[in-house]
Amino acid sequence: MSAHACITVEEAAADQIRFIDMQLRVAALKCRTKEPRIVGQYNRFVNAHRPSIIASRAPVERYISRQAKLSMDDYVTKRANRLSYESIGVKGFCANTLALAATAARSADASVVLDLLPIRYQLPAGLCKPSGGITANAAPAVRSALGTNSMGN
Repeated sequence: MSAHACITVEEAAADQIRFIDMQLRVAALKCRTKEPRIVGQYNRFVNAHRPSIIASRAPVERYISRQAKLSMDDYVTKRANRLSYESIGVKGFCANTLALAATAARSADASVVLDLLPIRYQLPAGLCKPSGGITANAAPAVRSALGTNSMGN
């Protein structure tokens, strides 16, 4: 796989944080009348994880910059549209996302909810071959995608 077509472990972990944020944001907008507490839970999530959300932008932009004819705005818009569209067919989307927003806001690591989200995360590209092994800061879903269940396996 060519380097421009793959996503690094760091970029994938950052993309996952942005995916969690985007799914919770879409739910806050979509579900605010059905589940009025979701806006507050989303805001608590953002306040608790602001540093990691901000830090995730640069790695995702690095990945996007290697893709032909793709901007960060396009990437975010396509992802938000996909989440909004797919949420229509998910039974209990609002209630489930409300509970996950609360869990994510209380957790030190937002990625603990990644595998529980109503709409599943999908890597945007295959993972680049890691040069130095899997790092301790790689999210569990990234390690899983690489075929390892624990550090160094």
